[in-house]
Amino acid sequence: MPDKKTQKPKKKYTKKELNHFKQKLLAERERILKELSRIEEALNEASDETEAAKQSYSNHLADLGTDYMEKEKNYYYADQEGAYLRAIEAALERIQRGDYGVCSDCTDLISEKRLEAVPAAELCINCKEKKEKLERGGR
Repeated sequence: MPDKKTQKPKKKYTKKELNHFKQKLLAERERILKELSRIEEALNEASDETEAAKQSYSNHLADLGTDYMEKEKNYYYADQEGAYLRAIEAALERIQRGDYGVCSDCTDLISEKRLEAVPAAELCINCKEKKEKLERGGR
């Protein structure tokens, strides 16, 4: 029996492991879709309330400003959730193609620990850190 030091590093995840990550991704997609639905309802309600408030002279300008700020915050959250939803969809496509869990930069296997924390990850932790450092203007 070969010892752990001489074993080749794993190149792919097993079908069982891939199914586990697929289920995590599907659950996360469902959560995001519910959240986007909630945000959409909040935006629709805010629009209705804002229109009613515009027609009423009794509302203070500060109240209207607060309403607009809440609306902008909901747009921001929707944008963030939408971006994450696209990342989840891309991860599900990688599972379908058979290259899920492989870093898109260095082609090393992304650690199971990282995928448990961020199942839609397409970069290993080293490549992600390098990318973030470059984005911040580092070397």
